[in-house]
Amino acid sequence: MILIRFFLKALQMNSWILILATVTLILSSSYIIYFIEPETFTSPFEGLWWTMTTVATVGYGDVSPTTVSGKIFAMFLYIIGIGLMSIFIGKVIDFFSIRKRLKEEGKLTISTKNHILLINWTKKAAITLDELLKAFEHIQVVIIDEHLPKTPIQHDRVEFVKGNPANTSILEQANILHSKSVMIFSPDDLQTASQADGHTLLIGSMVKGIEKERNKPIYTLCEVTNSAHIKAFAHVNVNEYITANDTAAHLAARSILFNGSSEVIRQLTSNEGYDLYSVPKKPEWKTYEDARKALSKKGALLISNGNDLSIINRLQETIPEDANLFIICNDDSYMDIVS
Repeated sequence: MILIRFFLKALQMNSWILILATVTLILSSSYIIYFIEPETFTSPFEGLWWTMTTVATVGYGDVSPTTVSGKIFAMFLYIIGIGLMSIFIGKVIDFFSIRKRLKEEGKLTISTKNHILLINWTKKAAITLDELLKAFEHIQVVIIDEHLPKTPIQHDRVEFVKGNPANTSILEQANILHSKSVMIFSPDDLQTASQADGHTLLIGSMVKGIEKERNKPIYTLCEVTNSAHIKAFAHVNVNEYITANDTAAHLAARSILFNGSSEVIRQLTSNEGYDLYSVPKKPEWKTYEDARKALSKKGALLISNGNDLSIINRLQETIPEDANLFIICNDDSYMDIVS
């Protein structure tokens, strides 16, 4: 009955108290067996080795008590030590199980930095995530959604936060201040474009509010269902907009007029063939012409500085130091350029 009560108390112990009790038992047992049988256990470390193999139920048998008092103490350790160690190991396993469940349910605070934040889980968000994971080997992604019961994908580079993304605490839980960029997708479940864009705009406003309050730039992209609403997004200083429906219609018209153009765009927006990349200015590139020639030798085509496509007509102009040059090339050429 005493042992049953002891182990029931141990099960209810605070984790730190249990750790302290286990460590105390192991260290004290190491010294006790050393003092009981100094001939067998020539040092406290030998006592620690025997104690650890005993309470861990490994029992190598390379060293063991030979006296009556030593064997009596060993029997005590079998009962108390193995029981306490079993409870300790069980608590550790429970801790990791609970942590895994909380992580899957999106209840843990994210510590990852320089990650991509995807807000609202939609079909387009799933395609974007798949593309990010395939195209960039080291990128970390965090998903925020208030409707998913748990993470939509099990991946070592994907984390999940459950909650309303228009809530500052949820955005901070996703470590938004240390994110690389934020992509807000238009919800699939809202009936009208105005409702969808209104929801996206609200989240974008919250993100930009955090940016202003903390004086930390947060690069924000928004999916806009109706291009007529872009002015509202510009008003809250959203960095970029993606108008999926308008883009699809424009691409369809171009494909009809210029057959095959849709395949070109598809390659540039997928992880197949040639793709779109950005590279910083290199010291030896003084003008756009210098950059164009150097990149061409590497198998890359220079197309713009940021969203400025007119550089093709200004090749002799000096490249700004903070230029963000967009190029078209395959993955091997890109790795060659950046390395």
